[in-house]
Amino acid sequence: MNKLIITMLSAGVITLVSASCVNAQDDDRMARFLPTELYACDFREGKGPADLDAVVDQWNAYLDEQGTDAYQAWTLTRQFFSPEQDFDVLWLGASRDGNTFGQGRDNYHATGGESIAAFNSVVECNAHVGFASRAFKLPPDYDDGSPETAVITFSDCTIKEGATYDTIAEGMTGWANTLSENGSNAGMYQWWPAYGGGDANFDFKMLGVYPNHASLGADFERVVNGALWRTRMEMLGDQIDCNESRVYDARLRRSAQLR
Repeated sequence: MNKLIITMLSAGVITLVSASCVNAQDDDRMARFLPTELYACDFREGKGPADLDAVVDQWNAYLDEQGTDAYQAWTLTRQFFSPEQDFDVLWLGASRDGNTFGQGRDNYHATGGESIAAFNSVVECNAHVGFASRAFKLPPDYDDGSPETAVITFSDCTIKEGATYDTIAEGMTGWANTLSENGSNAGMYQWWPAYGGGDANFDFKMLGVYPNHASLGADFERVVNGALWRTRMEMLGDQIDCNESRVYDARLRRSAQLR
């Protein structure tokens, strides 16, 4: 199935599929897939978060000079994790569309040598993977701008036999609407692997984006003790299997209106 998804991405078929899906909150912006990237990095010896802050400031100044307004970035540090998450920091970046993603990368490689060298002097990144990201639930305050901090959960999901993209999207939309109707202020996203991951042992990632840990805990109460897990099983239980979530504290590094 993962190879099928990669083929769909390469052929551009995923654009046609996404256009036919029903959108939570009736928001057409969520039918679009955004190019998204993750770097997994370790601090070099003697370097730490303060050094990364200084490099990010330099990088932001460079992007301001370039007039770049279509790339958003966060750094993520671990809160709930297993030994497999063996890195110091994740860099999460998203572009407005494929054109700005490709043009921005070309421009950065051509003119951003000083910034690239500065990053390389502070962190060593042993993985760089790309995804196609779709939103099924935007946070209620999305249009007010991105918050400075957030809590992000990641689960790896596999597709069950007989499920299709459309049936999964229908279940995801229904679950997103259920969360909204019950007061959840989380965002919900789906990431399909596109670049760099090799032979991934999952079909897609499911993400939750929360303003803080209190919000994450409130959804725990809704889903577990409030028995919304039964609704989730009805909507998605026959479609996908997902492992337990890893939880990260996220810090906004560059803001952009992407959807």
